[in-house]
Amino acid sequence: MISLHPISRPVANAGHVLRQRPGRLFSAAIRTLLPVLLLVSGMGTAMAQAYPNKAVKLVAPFPPGGPTDVIARVVGAEIAKALGQSVFVENRPGAAGAIGADYVAKSAPDGYTICFCTTGPLVTLPLLDPKLPFVPATDLLPVSQVNRLELVLAARNNLEASTIQQLVAAAKANPGKLTYATPGTGSPNHLAMELLKMMAGIDIVPVPFKGDQPALNDLLGGHVDLFIGAVLSAAPLIKSGKIKAIAVTGAQRSRMLADTPTIAESGFPTYEASTFAGIHAPRDTPKPIIDRLHAAVAVAVAVPAIQERLASEGMVAVSSRPEAYAEYIRGESEKWAKVMKQSGIKLN
Repeated sequence: MISLHPISRPVANAGHVLRQRPGRLFSAAIRTLLPVLLLVSGMGTAMAQAYPNKAVKLVAPFPPGGPTDVIARVVGAEIAKALGQSVFVENRPGAAGAIGADYVAKSAPDGYTICFCTTGPLVTLPLLDPKLPFVPATDLLPVSQVNRLELVLAARNNLEASTIQQLVAAAKANPGKLTYATPGTGSPNHLAMELLKMMAGIDIVPVPFKGDQPALNDLLGGHVDLFIGAVLSAAPLIKSGKIKAIAVTGAQRSRMLADTPTIAESGFPTYEASTFAGIHAPRDTPKPIIDRLHAAVAVAVAVPAIQERLASEGMVAVSSRPEAYAEYIRGESEKWAKVMKQSGIKLN
């Protein structure tokens, strides 16, 4: 309790206080503030220890039924088991994932609203649009990566190139004549092909499509020469012999196309292009809560049924510490910023 002394208190007492050494004043201030600091710290620790005591909202920034939504629900169910608390998925689609990510970034930092964020709002959109209402690197704390998705570079059957080396030779012999299907400017598919073009010193023209299926239809019809997109989309046509696989873009071969080499093992050892998804929390979420969430995600991703389900979608299950995940995102941002700059890619 703080006492208010009357103004008529003897001046001598005030002079005595003023004559005290600064060190004694500082010590007195610490003694006064220490209980408050301990109280605040204790409240944060108690909050983290009690977490979670209610349902957790996992925001999927894409429409219901899509691959991101499906995996968010599958993984979210396992995270719920590990947390011992309900986890429900809420879809907040729009702006290539930016609307949902921004919603989470502006949510209370208490661990009860988290994001199943992907490459778009975490890496490519910030590079394309400096006016985003959030800054992923500071507004969304990495909890753990969940999956990685490689792409496949495929060709029409009558293209006179069946390997990366043959494709590079054909492109150099006919600069600007070959075409490849892409779902849009700045998409992971677009960037993956531009990275290959940059490394190989070739010119292949992008042709935009609204999704993998329209692009594959035009590849089958011979209207474009190449397709770069999801392994899951192209694998049935490759296995049936209707189109041919040239290479996959990841660091390892795809389980769905085990006989198809990577671009890295086809003459470009430093090449790697993947999309990814992971769990993120709002800035200022206490570290004990981040650690609790990470432990739950690690348990979920290690479940064999989850790994098989991800593999059936053409994905690889990944679990990483928050620090390692943050470093991975920084590396991806630097890599694709360089590709965008050298390729002249800008938001339309």
